[in-house]
Amino acid sequence: MKPQKRFDKASNNGLVILLLKDKHQVWMAHSFFGPFHSILLLVKKGRGRFRVDGSSIDLYSGKLLLVSREKQWSIVNPSTSIHIGALGFTMHYIEHGVGQLPRSFIRLWDHDLHTIDLVRKEVSWLFLLLQLLRAKVNPQATSLAHDYILRHGLYMLLWELSGLFRKDSKVPPITHTAGHILVLHFMGLLAAHFKRKHQVGFYARSLKVTPDHLSRTVKKHTGKTAKGLIREILMEEAKALLQDTAPINEIAQMLGFKTLCGFSRFFKRYASLSPRAYRGKTQKKPE
Repeated sequence: MKPQKRFDKASNNGLVILLLKDKHQVWMAHSFFGPFHSILLLVKKGRGRFRVDGSSIDLYSGKLLLVSREKQWSIVNPSTSIHIGALGFTMHYIEHGVGQLPRSFIRLWDHDLHTIDLVRKEVSWLFLLLQLLRAKVNPQATSLAHDYILRHGLYMLLWELSGLFRKDSKVPPITHTAGHILVLHFMGLLAAHFKRKHQVGFYARSLKVTPDHLSRTVKKHTGKTAKGLIREILMEEAKALLQDTAPINEIAQMLGFKTLCGFSRFFKRYASLSPRAYRGKTQKKPE
């Protein structure tokens, strides 16, 4: 007997992402989600049956399902060759991990089961987004940047789903594919290089686009420029490091600044305090 494949999954309790690639994984999928998870299921390949609250739905390539909380569900009779993406999140995770979203983004999961049939292009794009998000749930090396990427990636996913179910056409197109993917790839590079590369030009060259195009696209999908995101992540990381005891000149070097003076100017410009003053304020013991 062949050994069972391991789950291609990522989880931090409030957010679970599975990529199901054989019968055993499909049969066990429901056990990875709790009663407070809102579920998305997307079939890329294969067939099966989805059972929820006593009713059944046929699963086939292109089928997208949204399952509300506290629903008892399972997948049965999966075909031998199958590939299903499953994402589950709690409202607590969304509110505290992603931030306030328009109600239309999450109301689809409020009550009944929702389904829609997608064409191959939409399935491929949503699957790519799931794969990119899965890689950020439990990265090998965590940082504030990874959290930032995950928040924006989930925002994009929920935004697209809201549009898909809001439109009247049978197979509504996803119209922001290229821009969203560019932003996610930019954020992936940012997580890996933000401590050494502070210039938009580096990321634009790596992504084979112009700095202006990258900044416009990032601004469109996140509300902030590429330079603004680089600065914001650097500031978050600097503030976190300053709450520890490492010498400030070492922190400056860790964050890619050539001189302590350059780091101090950068920090004071956006925090209105010098690094030393910020450390004194945050480490001051309450009376």
